[in-house]
Amino acid sequence: MRIVPEEIGRFAVQSLLYEVAATPKPGLVDRRNAGAHRDMDCYTFLASAAALAPYFIQFAQMGAERAQLEPKALFRAIRSIGIAAEKCMFAATAGVNTHKGAIFSLGLACTAAGVLSATDTKLTPENVAGYVSKMTEGICAQEYQGIEAKKNPTKGEQIYLCYGLTGVRGEAEQGFPSVLRYSYPILENCLLRGISLNESMLQAYLNLAGNVDDTNVLGRHDMEVSAYVKAKTQALLKAGGALKSENMALLEAMDDDFITKNISPGGCADLLALTMFLFSLTHPTWKYKV
Repeated sequence: MRIVPEEIGRFAVQSLLYEVAATPKPGLVDRRNAGAHRDMDCYTFLASAAALAPYFIQFAQMGAERAQLEPKALFRAIRSIGIAAEKCMFAATAGVNTHKGAIFSLGLACTAAGVLSATDTKLTPENVAGYVSKMTEGICAQEYQGIEAKKNPTKGEQIYLCYGLTGVRGEAEQGFPSVLRYSYPILENCLLRGISLNESMLQAYLNLAGNVDDTNVLGRHDMEVSAYVKAKTQALLKAGGALKSENMALLEAMDDDFITKNISPGGCADLLALTMFLFSLTHPTWKYKV
């Protein structure tokens, strides 16, 4: 089934809106509060998502129109769209970084979806992630080459030097293994069983936060705090996670705890949005019902 670029773009924006609406997400911006942030809130994210809408369509259009390009050449071709999208995001948010990571991952996924749809290739999570992997092959080696000698490495580079973690670039190059392994199967299973969108997304988020060393957490703290996040989240999952109504109070308590400790698993938030996007591509006729 072919999906036009406009629909691909709509799914991408919708995934960002659903992500910020999922509540309560410990440490993150949602409808309950601004999480462990002082420079953004739910409305900042809404403004950012609205501003990014045309760019996700452009990513998909580029993929559809240049589907015969070699994947790595296509990756180079979409760079200008990503740069323009970031500028528009910062203009809409008064300079706040709400969706930089999501522009990267969702931009790649939209481009891949455009290619696959134009070539009548099934839009499965594995196919989209696999094409993204081809587009970004070698990106980590290129980005992190010689950073040991840099005088002022970025936070991402510091994390790589300390822990060998490659963040969103590594996820893309490897074909989003955290999404395919931890969050997508959970989200799909929950939604197709008729579980509410909010509970389904929270359960998928918990499975990410309970298994991924989030570079946003490491950027503010260290591996000890990352282990704390995973342990707390895994304990909640063992108790049923977001699928038990009585655990919502525990989620809120964890949210308060993360805010006090200045913990924000923002990388997992971006992966959650990507998870929702892949579900929409795979199930394009699925509609949210109250």
